[in-house]
Amino acid sequence: MNSVIQCLSHTTELTRFLRTHHGSRSSATKDQLILFEFAKLIQEMWTSSVHTVTPMDLKRAFSAKHRMYSDYNQQDAQEFLRFFLDSLHSALNSGIKGETLNIDDNLSDNKKADLTWEWYTRHENSLVRDLFVGQLKSTLKCTTCGNTSVTFDPFWDLSVPLPSSSRCKLEACLDLFIREEILDGDEMPTCSKCKTRRKCTKSFTIQRFPKYLVIHLKRFSETRWSKLSNIVEFPTADRDLNMASYGANSNSNVHYSLYAISNHMGSTAGGHYTALCKHPVSRKWHEFNDNIVSDSVSENFLVSSSAYILFYERT
Repeated sequence: MNSVIQCLSHTTELTRFLRTHHGSRSSATKDQLILFEFAKLIQEMWTSSVHTVTPMDLKRAFSAKHRMYSDYNQQDAQEFLRFFLDSLHSALNSGIKGETLNIDDNLSDNKKADLTWEWYTRHENSLVRDLFVGQLKSTLKCTTCGNTSVTFDPFWDLSVPLPSSSRCKLEACLDLFIREEILDGDEMPTCSKCKTRRKCTKSFTIQRFPKYLVIHLKRFSETRWSKLSNIVEFPTADRDLNMASYGANSNSNVHYSLYAISNHMGSTAGGHYTALCKHPVSRKWHEFNDNIVSDSVSENFLVSSSAYILFYERT
């Protein structure tokens, strides 16, 4: 929890909003109470006269909604991040529910994407969504008749698989994420043209890039009994990550700068999380290990086998 909070605290536009947000405890929903406590915590964290703060009130508010966090058992940081952002979004959501989505299949892919996004943003309307949510394009192609169908879905983060090599570049993980896969056997979908189940190929591209891109390195196997300790070399300099080649449309300017990392040390049996974050003013990196902060961390120290969640800002 501490690790993720530090990463979110260094998300400039989120913190800017929270530092001036004044909610109320009275008649608040569980999500609004989480937002209230988080805003209070952020305001304390960014007050120069305050040296350390204990996020007990926030943990209490969060546990009231998510019972699995009511004790002190070890949990997964990416799962916590998803639940946490969902609560912040729900507390701020001014969207209107109820309207169904009907899209003419003859429209261009980009027009379908725009209409789907407009529909989604009418339902899910908050600053948190504005900052973190992108749009994935999924393409399904029938290997028998060649018919292609596309769907568009929102994403809050990208969970990318790791290749089998002990050392790789982040691009290799992203390539695996968008790689075309074959759906056969039990996984065969029904082709809308053949009107029967067919062997198909499925692939992803990114239709809409978020302001803040969260990349989750899938170090834990599906069964959670093992952890991959591969070193993933990810871009650390300003504007160093170019996501253009993963976009659904050709766009040369999709540059991101790294600003925070959630690190996990240890194994599935037990471990510890820390955070590495770039100060928004001094632009220096610091390590946050619970209540201990290390000054001026070298950029060479950022890439390690502990890196678990990467936070990038579009520049």
